[in-house]
Amino acid sequence: MRSRDFKRAARAWGATVAVLMGIVDATNAVPPKTVHVLDARPLKSLDLSQPEKVAAAWDTMHALAALQGIVNRDAPRFYLLYCAEFGVETDQFWLDWLRGEDGWLRQTKFVPLASLEQAVSEFRNEIKGLVVYDPAVPATACLASTAAGCDDLLPVRFSAETNSVFAMLTGRLGLPVRLWLVNPDGTSKFTGRGTIPDSREPASGSPKVDAYRWGMRHFIKSGKCDTHFAAYYLDAFWLQRPRNGPPDLHTLSNHDFFIARRAFFFDLSPWGDEPPVDDPQQAVGLDKQTMLQLLRALHDRAPKSIIKIGGFPPWPYKYTTHGSAGKHDGVPTEWEFTRLISQFNAYHEADAAGPGAMANASFFAHYPLQDRYPQPNHKPTRKDWQQAGLVNAEGKVTAKLFVGHYVGDYDAPSWLYKAVPAFFSDPQRGRVPLGLAFDPNLADRAPQVLAYAYRHATTNDFFIAGDSGAGYLNPLGLTVRPDSQLPSGLEFWTEHCVRNYRRWDMTITGFVLDGASGASTEREFRAYRRFSPDGCGTHFEKGPRIIAGVPTCPERDLPDSAEAAAAVIAKLADNVKADARFLWARSILKPPSWYAKVGEILREKHPQAPVIVVDPYTFFGLIQLQCAAE
Repeated sequence: MRSRDFKRAARAWGATVAVLMGIVDATNAVPPKTVHVLDARPLKSLDLSQPEKVAAAWDTMHALAALQGIVNRDAPRFYLLYCAEFGVETDQFWLDWLRGEDGWLRQTKFVPLASLEQAVSEFRNEIKGLVVYDPAVPATACLASTAAGCDDLLPVRFSAETNSVFAMLTGRLGLPVRLWLVNPDGTSKFTGRGTIPDSREPASGSPKVDAYRWGMRHFIKSGKCDTHFAAYYLDAFWLQRPRNGPPDLHTLSNHDFFIARRAFFFDLSPWGDEPPVDDPQQAVGLDKQTMLQLLRALHDRAPKSIIKIGGFPPWPYKYTTHGSAGKHDGVPTEWEFTRLISQFNAYHEADAAGPGAMANASFFAHYPLQDRYPQPNHKPTRKDWQQAGLVNAEGKVTAKLFVGHYVGDYDAPSWLYKAVPAFFSDPQRGRVPLGLAFDPNLADRAPQVLAYAYRHATTNDFFIAGDSGAGYLNPLGLTVRPDSQLPSGLEFWTEHCVRNYRRWDMTITGFVLDGASGASTEREFRAYRRFSPDGCGTHFEKGPRIIAGVPTCPERDLPDSAEAAAAVIAKLADNVKADARFLWARSILKPPSWYAKVGEILREKHPQAPVIVVDPYTFFGLIQLQCAAE
């Protein structure tokens, strides 16, 4: 092995160990001396009704994200200004905070870059060349992102246009092509006919599937990929339907972290009962079959580990009734994907439609976290509840409707990354006790966000895990595995959650999202007791109860309207008689002022309703008391 290859292998092994030990976020605690910054926000203003602008938006961001992943792998050196949400320029916010109050980048010099061309020129020594992919086979865009991480190549879509990114990179900059995923004359390499390129394996009849089968052999089975990571993001099919969502919903900006981690990228349908809209001629079920083969290949190279999969089913564009002529809705598609990956010891960080785009995760991954972050607030005890009149001297819980607010859904770093800057500046924050359901594994891609939240918590902010703990999967899929036939992965999941919960001092899981796998059993809850002993929100349960020693309560979604939400709570309060009742109220992407408004409406319109809003530790603690007394 050449010395350079040995050093690369050592770095890759070190990164893997860091992931397993839960310290991937501390790879470089020393602040960088220089950071180059490029403003990519104009890409979101391009007219996506014009094909040449669509191509420019896609090709430029694909190359920029890959460049970030390569350049930022060992140190934070390249930053993009791109994302905005809820009235906040998100990337600018975090850069300002790191330079200001936080201080990590206070002594860093910032150098502006004006274009992709200038950025590539600046970091040319980090790039070994290009991987060129096929516009006629959109799946090859995912293979190109995989190659970018494994071989330090910039991905670029083949184009005969003289003003294209392909022409700029190969012409003016003269970068050599190291990997062709399309023939050099622009004809397709993957055709679905004959044999799969570079092998004797018969073609599948699908260019898309052939590309992934080639990729699995070339990147996973060869050992090039770090199979603790995978990335499930929309492929170049976006170019055909760019206006199905916001201009950044191609989520190319999310690629950088997974390119830095040498992850395998894929975009396949989880459904086995219909052909996918992006490959309608393939045999029914071939996409799903290929996904299962891919998940098994990842698992077999890391059989005692938990796999992080970034991304989410691209429902606005394909595989659902929303983005295509599919027969499955968005939520069932999400659930089916989650059901499948859970059986292979994988969870996903659900960069879902809406605020699903995120930039700079490869940069933030170097933010130096502390070993442990205690809950900012005191966890209430039985004595506190008695002093507050919630429990009498005999230990009986007061006959009220106790409401606990599950503040979701933050199982995706992209949503957390954008929501915290906006919602933590809300002047109403702190008026109502909130269970901030921030999955602790999000510290891998957005560590500074969790650190910021803990630092800026009010006395009514309490941190709990969201669905389904340290990552979104179905717990029953860890033990009941009809599609994978693998042995239980529950112990690996438990160890993964124990590490992540310990760092962030979490002991409550706000939503054990069972989904399509079915209801979790005593076996799964015994495992959850090790890291989530103070409570779990449930999915299929009918009411509050103790399961394997853990107090639980089913979540109930509140309406979007504050008025309607208050009405739901008031109606439930009518059922309070001699015993306490409990509402674990889930809401999604709501600012603190929304919760304050719900409370105001209850006081004004339903002043006699026996309702008390409590923090999550009190909520589940009172359930524990009441159930123990019954």
